[in-house]
Amino acid sequence: MRSYFIQIYKGWLYNTKLKHKILLTYLALIILPLGIFQYVASDKIADLIVDQITYSAEQGFDQTYSYFSYRVERIAKTTDILLTNPAVSSSILELKTNHNINKELQEYDELKRLLISVRDNLDIAGTVMYVPETFLFANEMENFLPISLADNSSCFQRLKMEKQKYMWCTADTLAGYSPTDDASFISVARNIMDPNDYQSPIGHLRVDVEKEKLRMILNKANVVKNSVTFLHDSTLGVILASDSVPADLVQPLADVHLRDETNIFTSGENYYFTRPVPSSQWSMVTVIPLDEVVKQGFQLRNQLYLLLFAIAAAAYLVAYLLAISITRRISRLTSRIREVEIGNMLPLSPIDGRDEVGELIRTYNFMIKKISAMNEQQFRLGQERKSAELKALQSQINPHFLYNTLDLINWMATRGMNNEIKNVVKTLSRFYRVSLSNGRDIITLKEELDHVTFYVQIQNIRYDYEIEFHIRVPEDMYTYLIPKITLQPLVENAIAHGILGRESRKGKIEITAAWAGNDILITVSDNGIGMDEDQLAKLNDHFTKPGVSDDSYGSRNVDMRIRHYFGKNYGLTYNSMEGRGTSVDILISAEDVLRNDVLDDS
Repeated sequence: MRSYFIQIYKGWLYNTKLKHKILLTYLALIILPLGIFQYVASDKIADLIVDQITYSAEQGFDQTYSYFSYRVERIAKTTDILLTNPAVSSSILELKTNHNINKELQEYDELKRLLISVRDNLDIAGTVMYVPETFLFANEMENFLPISLADNSSCFQRLKMEKQKYMWCTADTLAGYSPTDDASFISVARNIMDPNDYQSPIGHLRVDVEKEKLRMILNKANVVKNSVTFLHDSTLGVILASDSVPADLVQPLADVHLRDETNIFTSGENYYFTRPVPSSQWSMVTVIPLDEVVKQGFQLRNQLYLLLFAIAAAAYLVAYLLAISITRRISRLTSRIREVEIGNMLPLSPIDGRDEVGELIRTYNFMIKKISAMNEQQFRLGQERKSAELKALQSQINPHFLYNTLDLINWMATRGMNNEIKNVVKTLSRFYRVSLSNGRDIITLKEELDHVTFYVQIQNIRYDYEIEFHIRVPEDMYTYLIPKITLQPLVENAIAHGILGRESRKGKIEITAAWAGNDILITVSDNGIGMDEDQLAKLNDHFTKPGVSDDSYGSRNVDMRIRHYFGKNYGLTYNSMEGRGTSVDILISAEDVLRNDVLDDS
């Protein structure tokens, strides 16, 4: 049996592809430990989350309760400040016995300022004092109300019956609650006692507080979703709540003594926190649905399972990439070795790995580098040979023109044209000064235009100034580079094969230049006899096919030098119409002498 399993293992080990072995091994080392950990830890983590949520809810309840109690006691202390002020009770007692109108008005102003002074933007929105009906200002209805309204309200009746120091009341338990009944306020009621008889009230005080400000505080206790916090009065029920409170949430409170310090209990599917609010008849209650507490634990468990799935997917991707990175390098190396067999010396991308595959690839690249270096050296020797051949072709142009010019001088000498010979020799010297150009092969377009101008001047002397010559090249192109003696052979062909072929032996030659994208297109055109289509096709073929004919020697030389300096996409293109003339387009790369070191290198 043991040998059987060993045989299966060896079969898998030796016959399974390397990529699949790496993939399965990597997944087993990651997924199995994580799955076991998830299975064991998920329940414990869910219980910890429930405990944490419960603790957070308790903390939120405690903090909200502390702040709410502070605000309620602050309001209560404000009423204490008013009622302990001797001016309040003394004014009411004095006005009961002294009905002097001026005195009443004076006391009215003093009491009104006192009531307004305790109003603020934080808690207290309004203050009202209930005074005897005999006072002139008892029906003022803003700051003062008749005491009979208080005596007939259930709020003040409860205050008297329960003998409480403070009594918090809602609008429906008060009479004369501001000019009209307003349910947006909640009020604290106090008795103004006779300083000579503390059992007999001589007036009442009411302080109004906006419900919304208290509701905003209660809202802060709802740290768990769908929980609700409210103020509960054992007599009146729910006084104020952060949200709507269903009756079934209040019913369990009937069996609990809410005036105890703190109550925490579970009823049905809800979790309760209760605590009495000082200086009031209220208890603050927070109800948290148990399903919300447990739900977060379940959500966390599901998130952990989702995370496990994401890790498994990521692990699969990493394992796949790792397996591919190893096997792909081996496959690429094998493929490149096959390419070498057919003569393609292609190195592999640089490998940073130090493993066996990386070492093998570096050895292969070193071998290819050595072979490529020898091939490059051989290619460079061939390029130098080609450049030398082009130099030799260029050196043949100057003797070609010199031969023609000397022939012109000889012709002029036979006719005794001494002054003309002087002009020809002077122009010829200027022509060769540009031709030499301190040994440079590349010159500026301006220098090349001057060079061809000198040539045309010499030719015009020979042909009685029958050649009209124009240059229309923008000055901003003057500093761009062009191979030396490019235009002169083309102008020479225009004269010899174009203009002199006309019956009148007169004609016009024009040189223009324009931008062709990032290149420069120079055109040399004449109005000579032109060429037919066969001649034109044969001439253009000379620029792409080997062999040089006698009638295209100069233009062929120019085209080869342009292609050598600028690349195979540049050179000459002839256009012609028989009887109308010929034009040759010269496309060169726009290389500015001010941004190029070609001249210095030449």
